[in-house]
Amino acid sequence: MAIKQKFVLGVLAMLLLVALVLTSCTGAISRGWAGGTVYNGTIFVASKNGKLIAIDPTNNTTLGAPIQLSVASSGGILGCSPSSSPLVMYASPVVLNTSDPGTVVYVGGYQDGKIHGFLFKDGALVEKNPTFLSDQLKGQIVGGIIIDNNALYFATSDGTVYALNPKDLRIIWSHKIKSKIWSAPAVDGNTLYIGCFNKTVYALNTADGTEKWQYKTAGSINSTPVIYNYTVYIGDYDRYFYALDAATGNLVWKFPGDNTGANNPKNFFWAKPVEINGVIYAPCLDGNVYALDAIAGSLVHKYELGDSIDSSPVAFGINGNYLAVATSVSSTDAKKQRGVVFIINTTDTSKKDIVISASAVPSFNIPGEDINAPLFAQINGNVVYVHTTRDNLYSIDKAAKESQQHINLSTVK
Repeated sequence: MAIKQKFVLGVLAMLLLVALVLTSCTGAISRGWAGGTVYNGTIFVASKNGKLIAIDPTNNTTLGAPIQLSVASSGGILGCSPSSSPLVMYASPVVLNTSDPGTVVYVGGYQDGKIHGFLFKDGALVEKNPTFLSDQLKGQIVGGIIIDNNALYFATSDGTVYALNPKDLRIIWSHKIKSKIWSAPAVDGNTLYIGCFNKTVYALNTADGTEKWQYKTAGSINSTPVIYNYTVYIGDYDRYFYALDAATGNLVWKFPGDNTGANNPKNFFWAKPVEINGVIYAPCLDGNVYALDAIAGSLVHKYELGDSIDSSPVAFGINGNYLAVATSVSSTDAKKQRGVVFIINTTDTSKKDIVISASAVPSFNIPGEDINAPLFAQINGNVVYVHTTRDNLYSIDKAAKESQQHINLSTVK
């Protein structure tokens, strides 16, 4: 692994360590890179000081009081006095609506290794029902949560994949993999797919968690896969991006196929890829988005956006033809921090060259803040939401010229 790759991976790993250090003392603000979700016209987002917040995007107001999530804190490695600390959340909220009990918002805790569920009733979040708190699991929750087949699927950092009953959060099954897992699974039909630090992609049966197949990659994996046309697409830390047969795990293609290509990735794949109209958009930490033909694996476009991309992009727009991608510069010096959100029109066929510079793509600058959290948007909507490292929630309308700040989540009471 190149020196630059090791450095970037080390920085991301340090973010997790710093979260535990900061939350061991009273009053410290926790970290985390949770994004949010838009469900039935309501934004649900997890703040960096352990709050689950519901927001009306039409007037930027909060709906009811936020839910403050905390965990007991012993002395910690800094020797602080015992106290409670805000819950760190890396997994973005997910929502499930059923006739009984109704609309429930789920979040995953890092320090406590639990899934927390909250009713959203009469326009406000309701303090947790005891049946909506899972038992402590073996490990911390870093990757995202997926709802499918009437189950919650996710993994913990100790290498265990879980399926929980969403009604009472009982464990349906668990599957132990001897590897660290920071990624979220993807589910298609009766199969769950997930990548791990042991350089392996696993396919598990969603009914009982038994293994269907595994595929060995060249590098460790943190990226969440995307499934399209019976194919699993995922990138690794060794600068490769793979297409695997969803039924067998056999390799369909690998990009790049030639290590000498001028347009080959220069860093590893961290963020989740996106499929739009038969093209896979693979964001890379080298600051480029590689648009790959889903069938052939050939490079359609390379978008040179400049800064690192570790926030997962999102497709949006009436037909889902626009792609929002966030780049950022992380620094202890606030003056050097910078987040930029680029809006790519994937139907623009006027671009003939493979390499497209950032200057040719509309962008929105957020100076003094970087972006780690995944972007999110309402289905068929024209607005993208950005949760920054300074706990600000911004909205970006592709028709506007500037981003609009919604709210500073840390100040919500």
